[in-house]
Amino acid sequence: MAQKKSVINLISSKSIQGVKINGVDMLKVYGGTFQQDYSTLRSDSAYFHQAENTFDAFGHVMITQGDTLNIYSDKLNYNGNTKIAILTDHVRMVDKDATLSTNYLTYNTATKFGTYTGGGKLVNKDNTLTSQNGYYFANTRDSYFRYNVVLLTPDATIKTDTLRYNTGSRIAYFYGPTHIYGKKTAKDNDTLYTENGTYNTITEQAFFGKKNLYSQGTKTLKGDSMFYDRKKGYGRAVKHITFNDNEQKMTLKGDLGTYYKTEERTVVTENAYGIIVTEERDSSKNDSVHIKPDLKTANGKANAKKTVADTAKAHPGRLAAVSNKPGDNPKAPANTIPLKELPTGKHDTLANKKANKTKTKGKPADIPGVKKDSVKIKHDSVYMTADTLETRILTYKDLTILQEKIRLAHIKDTTIRPPSIVYKKPVRFIELSAPKWVADTNFLHRDMFGKPKPKTEPEKKPKTEAGKKPAKPAAQLRKLSKQDSLKQAKKVDSVYLTRKVVLSDTSRIRILSAFHHVKLFKSDLQGKSDSAFYSTSDSTIRLYVSPIVWTQGSQLSGDTINLQMKNKKFDNMESFPNAFVVNIDKGDSTHFNQSAGKKMRGFFNNSKLERLFIDGNAETIYFSRDSGKISGMQRSLSSRIRINFKDGKVTNLVFLSKPEHRYGPLEKFTEDDKILKGFIWKPKERPVSKEAVIPTFNKSASAKSNKGKPPVAGKSSSNKPADIKAAKDTSAVKPGNLAMPVIKSAKDTSAAKPGNLTLPVIKADSIKSKTDSIFSRPKKLPDVKTGKDSASTIKSDIKPVQ
Repeated sequence: MAQKKSVINLISSKSIQGVKINGVDMLKVYGGTFQQDYSTLRSDSAYFHQAENTFDAFGHVMITQGDTLNIYSDKLNYNGNTKIAILTDHVRMVDKDATLSTNYLTYNTATKFGTYTGGGKLVNKDNTLTSQNGYYFANTRDSYFRYNVVLLTPDATIKTDTLRYNTGSRIAYFYGPTHIYGKKTAKDNDTLYTENGTYNTITEQAFFGKKNLYSQGTKTLKGDSMFYDRKKGYGRAVKHITFNDNEQKMTLKGDLGTYYKTEERTVVTENAYGIIVTEERDSSKNDSVHIKPDLKTANGKANAKKTVADTAKAHPGRLAAVSNKPGDNPKAPANTIPLKELPTGKHDTLANKKANKTKTKGKPADIPGVKKDSVKIKHDSVYMTADTLETRILTYKDLTILQEKIRLAHIKDTTIRPPSIVYKKPVRFIELSAPKWVADTNFLHRDMFGKPKPKTEPEKKPKTEAGKKPAKPAAQLRKLSKQDSLKQAKKVDSVYLTRKVVLSDTSRIRILSAFHHVKLFKSDLQGKSDSAFYSTSDSTIRLYVSPIVWTQGSQLSGDTINLQMKNKKFDNMESFPNAFVVNIDKGDSTHFNQSAGKKMRGFFNNSKLERLFIDGNAETIYFSRDSGKISGMQRSLSSRIRINFKDGKVTNLVFLSKPEHRYGPLEKFTEDDKILKGFIWKPKERPVSKEAVIPTFNKSASAKSNKGKPPVAGKSSSNKPADIKAAKDTSAVKPGNLAMPVIKSAKDTSAAKPGNLTLPVIKADSIKSKTDSIFSRPKKLPDVKTGKDSASTIKSDIKPVQ
């Protein structure tokens, strides 16, 4: 059935007058009220065309739909057939707590859909939104905005290209490049960028899903998908995340990251690795300050001699800087410039200045006396990977408190005893704690109550001889100060020398903690450990729990290893206790130069190990060579040893105190003598490249290598590898302790009596197989060294019977 046509009805009016405009009969209505379906329209005046079912309204126009939606304007053109209202001049749409303002609005009273294209503003409680184009759905209270969209909230400013906003839930949805700016204050100056996401203006929670970036000051956080709670200061990023701190030159990457704003702490897991930026060349000592010649007087030939004389009078030490020849003054520093090399010519007139400008146009002016720094700085970063990486910003005072807590956590308080158990009811079984070992306190503790006070000798009065005056106390103090300084200089020990950190309590310091399966890679240094700690206060990387460091063909190990950097380059290292160094020559993997001691201190020069000090029961094994062949071995013991390196090779060994040497050919030493206690050699665990350190590279490389290969026998059809028995680790086995296979000797039956022999019953089918095995060739013995069958066979001592 055909639907009934909806007609505009005039409900009431103040006055009506019939008029004819352009040959069309109309009604001129004053103060009229019109109604169509569920819409009510009012105005001061209107021209009503009943035949076409339209009208034009002027002055205080108002459209009402239900109890919540009201639209106000100065002019209105309404078509009852299409139910489209065109409102112009000071248009306001009010829907509950949302107000939309514009100058031109197209509104459909049937679908409750409004559109503006000339710029508009939406105000929803504390949120204000402006855009070029806008689309409003009154049924769902959704608004779509395009071009130059700006959303202002009490705590953030959002700028985007395309946005959807719901006035009921007050949630904004982003469909294009979007920037979210926080309050521009010192504490909260953060920025969020995304190309697809949502932002709840009530809870201030944001979800991002495309090209996401969070930045605060010098810190940034990226990720494929991100969540951020501005009120709690909590952020989370998933897949391909990158945390970067440009101020501290540190980068963290992984697949799962969490950020805590109040603590300024970031935790990265799932394929986590960090990058600490270092440099191959020291850029902190570029001195471009040289002696500046007086160009005004030096440019004139006539004033050259006068310049020398004036300079000699004013600055006698700078006479070399203006000498006519380089060899006139042999004490002149290397950066001085001879006078002949200074630019000479006519005086600087206006014409000459113009000529000089045209000559040097497009080229930087060369300043005489200033050396150009044309060498590019090459970055050689340290890559660190672990199961979990955690970094945070602390003040120096908080860092010292944290380090003290860590130190005290390893000390047990034996004075605290557990409370005794009092049973109120009888129990069937009484639980007893395991007996504890009580330390013996009978022996002497010299520093139990602190270090003893230094003994002070009584002051002696200076003796005066006849005719001589007593020495002045000032002279005595000078002599004593010189002697004390010499004694202190002698007491300085390079092994135990530490660089004192001088920082204020409010200095901001970044720390990095790595937990479990830590690996380090640098082009000239690699390492591994179970955990690590890095602080920018002293630029030291601390490796804990079975650490190993490889550098220049040497392997260094110990219980704890510290690597300290200076001016973005490795400066020194420290290993304690149970320090051990293994070094091999190229082409020889069987003879190891070894050094061991309680503590070890190494110093780098241009990121290369140059000197190594071993202190406390220092032992060394060194293999001497002659024409590439080993001629002998030296085993030494000393309280301290210094080892010098050059190009990755040991150049010399210096035994500083109480050395004991044992030298001779290899034949005089047993296999046990060739290896020191605690020897380990694990070259296969050394990271060979940064790709070997980064977990994502390892997974992608293994997936590519296994792709397209047929299934191997012993492996299951699923992705899980088959169970493979792990071979024994022979890294700690000494070469001389290899056990030969045990061969059991057969029983001697020659002395047996003939009557006592019992012959076994043999079936006819097995006679042939037995005879074949008897007359077959003897088997080959397995070679112990190579694991292959040796060429020699077993020779039988039994002679054939004639």
